[in-house]
Amino acid sequence: MIMYVLTEEGEKYLKNKLPEINLVKELSKKELSVSEAKKLENFNIALQWAKKNQWIEIENGIMKLTKSGKSTLEKKYETEEYLKEVKSGKFDEDKMKILLTRNLVRNVTEKEIETKKLIGKEVLDVTPELIKSGVWRDVKFKEYNVEFPGKKIYPGKKHPLNLVFEKIREVFIEMGFDEMQGPLVETAFWNMDSMFIPQDHPARDIQDTFYLSGEGDLPDKKIVENVKEVHENGGNSGSKGWNLKWEPEIAKQLLLRTHTTSVTYRTLAGGIEIPCKRFCIGRVFRNEASDATHLPEFHHAEGFIAAENLNIRSLMGFIKSFYSKFGLDEVKFKFNYNPYTEPSIEAFGYSERMGRWIELINSGIFRPESLAPYGIKVPVIAWGFGIERLAMFIFEKNIKEILGHTCDLKYLRNYDLLKLEKW
Repeated sequence: MIMYVLTEEGEKYLKNKLPEINLVKELSKKELSVSEAKKLENFNIALQWAKKNQWIEIENGIMKLTKSGKSTLEKKYETEEYLKEVKSGKFDEDKMKILLTRNLVRNVTEKEIETKKLIGKEVLDVTPELIKSGVWRDVKFKEYNVEFPGKKIYPGKKHPLNLVFEKIREVFIEMGFDEMQGPLVETAFWNMDSMFIPQDHPARDIQDTFYLSGEGDLPDKKIVENVKEVHENGGNSGSKGWNLKWEPEIAKQLLLRTHTTSVTYRTLAGGIEIPCKRFCIGRVFRNEASDATHLPEFHHAEGFIAAENLNIRSLMGFIKSFYSKFGLDEVKFKFNYNPYTEPSIEAFGYSERMGRWIELINSGIFRPESLAPYGIKVPVIAWGFGIERLAMFIFEKNIKEILGHTCDLKYLRNYDLLKLEKW
């Protein structure tokens, strides 16, 4: 809603009459020369509006009233009446056009009207309306209590997992590794076949893997043929393979990658120089039930070293050295089984908060069958671990408290960055 108030000039004219009315009053007493009339207050404004209203005429430098001008004092002057209406709070848009043209009124908002009601009262905040209206001069401001606690503000900060990603990347690079990357949507060929996982392996079951509709493309024909031979009869690896017919249609299946080892085998197939040290950080997907240490969507860190004379001691030494940079010195190992590494070992770390040993990393030395298709003849030690599990040790929280729809937002807003300085 538009509202109007008199300007300072409008207030003055309402009190002392409009300049053109005052000019008519003087001329009603006697005729005046133009030079004499110029001595009157606001003469130029009075002359402009008196001539426009045809109240006066000038002959030979003498100013006198017309017939219309003589009758003006006997009537109510509309412009003056409009000023009175504005003062009393009555508004007519058509009438306001005249007053606005003469700068006798201005439009105001309801907020400004409300601001004027604060005159003589105590206020807390300085608002734009207080400043523009000048009302700030006529109000009393409450004293500001500097000891009163303000609203708590949570500044932007990195998610704990992002900090762990950065630290893992930093550690790998310090240790001389180069980063590698690969797609989230993979073919079964790169996710399983390329690394010598048999096509009837339980890991391929839909209960563990998120399969997608459609199929992907297989790589270079020579690589595919080499992988096929290794699976069926061992090829030139010195093995008998799985002694099963290898089906290309199974290898073409699309899926969400279950580990970042697919990135490793893409890299090996692309050709590497010996020695070679590579790592990968990425998201992986597994059809698992959620608990304190498992989520169906999580993050893997993957890496391998290809060089002469590597053995299981090399692998264990690397793992202990890597985790020591995260303050995890209590690490132990046990042998396990992987279809593409031999020997294979798992590393465990002790969680004080959970009161038990937790699996940290799965690792091993790649089997000759998993390397033969790519012409690699030196030992390759490799590993993969869940980043969320490492974060559990650092921040002493389980996975669900760090990531996912049940995460602890209060903790994420206030987690202790000082813990990272221990790294």
